[in-house]
Amino acid sequence: MSDVELLADEYWRAFRDSAQLWNIDRGDVDQIEHWEDLSPDGVADRVERLDGFARRAGALSAGERTERERALLAAVSFSAVATASTLPTLRDLTLVAAPFNFATYLSVLTPGYSLTTRAHGEGYVTKLRSLPSFVEAWTAGLREGAASGRAATARGVRAAVAELDAMVATDPANDPLASQSPPEEASAAEVEAWRAEVIEAIRHDVRPAIGRLRTVLHEILPMARTDEQAGICHLPDGAATYEALLRASTSTDLTAEAVHELGVEQLALLDEEYRTVGAAAVGLDDPAAVRERLRGDTSLRYATADEVVSDAMATLARAQAEAPGWFAAMPRATCTAVAAHSGPMAYYTAPSPDGGRGGTFFFNTGDPGSWSRHQLEVTTFHEAVPGHHLQLALAQELDLHPVLGELEVVGYSEGWGLYAERLADEMGLYSSPLQRLGMLTLDSLRAARLVVDTGLHALGWTRDEAVAALLRHTAQPRGNAEQEIDRYIADPGQATSYMVGRLEIQRLRRQAESRLGERFSLRAFHGLVLGNGMTPLGELARAVGAWTDRTLASPT
Repeated sequence: MSDVELLADEYWRAFRDSAQLWNIDRGDVDQIEHWEDLSPDGVADRVERLDGFARRAGALSAGERTERERALLAAVSFSAVATASTLPTLRDLTLVAAPFNFATYLSVLTPGYSLTTRAHGEGYVTKLRSLPSFVEAWTAGLREGAASGRAATARGVRAAVAELDAMVATDPANDPLASQSPPEEASAAEVEAWRAEVIEAIRHDVRPAIGRLRTVLHEILPMARTDEQAGICHLPDGAATYEALLRASTSTDLTAEAVHELGVEQLALLDEEYRTVGAAAVGLDDPAAVRERLRGDTSLRYATADEVVSDAMATLARAQAEAPGWFAAMPRATCTAVAAHSGPMAYYTAPSPDGGRGGTFFFNTGDPGSWSRHQLEVTTFHEAVPGHHLQLALAQELDLHPVLGELEVVGYSEGWGLYAERLADEMGLYSSPLQRLGMLTLDSLRAARLVVDTGLHALGWTRDEAVAALLRHTAQPRGNAEQEIDRYIADPGQATSYMVGRLEIQRLRRQAESRLGERFSLRAFHGLVLGNGMTPLGELARAVGAWTDRTLASPT
């Protein structure tokens, strides 16, 4: 085994042992009983270890390396730096106030394990019983962050308290944590006893821990930021922190100013598309009028959850049937569309490592009217097929090191998701001009994110200014626009990854098409982009260039 693979193995073990929230997201039953250490010492120690991994990867990069080794070193280095950059923000801001906050982890992801053995069931109970220790450590970190000026917004803190209040308002037997499916090998009597243990843990451990968290959130509320100081540029070292978060999200060295200008340019280009597609879809060719029509026409919104479910499942089935013609390899794992009643509007979770759970496209039907009919198809293509399911499930099944197969590079991952929305148009998957217009509305949202995220966190915009800009450039209803802006406030930089990544993948495709001419194969290009795993965009560019060179050098 090479020195590069030894380093990657060591990094993978260290990451898995420490990133327990990530393990919850992936349904890792091997780590089921653990929580992440977000105490002040825990975060500081982990950042120091991550910095060490990045330095070691940099030292090994010198000299001759194979393609696989180059990719591994780039992935280890980037993941270590990005994780170290985002940890304090995760602890102090995102886990408190983002739509995908700790309450969502508890109510949606934690009870979603695929439990096989009795030991798995015991681990789940242990996890619930140890929640007070996690909360005690995390809230110590929250207090430290708030004392040093790093606190979420008051709006975000109050929303988090409201979610926690809703969780404890139910009987423990009806708590989402009690909905976890029992271990498959357990007998009926054992299942009954296990459920009793789960409910007892919720009553005596989970609920007091939530109460403790609520108390600390109330304590830091006076130190929280106002809507007028929504961006992290108002925090100590905010400008430098934001630049680091931009690098972590985009995997590029683009400055906040460059990202902002890129968004302005993309919005202008999209307006030209609105003129053509808007005329075909709704009989309007003025971009602002098209967006206002989409925002205000109530007939374009869903009325029932059943309609949302039916359309989501039909769209996914259509995409799954067409995809093999556009990809050299398809994942063995299935993708299922599942209605959720809380959390983000839509998201995807990859298959569990043990194969017990396939890929899942979750879509929130708690408020069906929040779904625009023209946006469900494009969202399905982004989150499921040909989007994140092909990318993430396939990566798990290829002969990739786990660092490349499972550790997300957001600019690559979300860039692929957004690229997939446009690819779906090439594949003929949109069922009507109105659905193609939905594709443009999400493009507008991602381009506007470049403008408003940098506006908030680098230019010092207020929350109201950011909401107004999003409404001006997108078809989002006000309520959705406010939710989007609150997400960007709580998770700085992440929202810029989508459009930056998509534009780079498209640039690389155009470059390869130009160089290869008739020898260019789109299926082969997709195989290359998905077959190398989670690579920073700079490494992806190097890999595409090398592939193009090899293709040109090979006999015709």
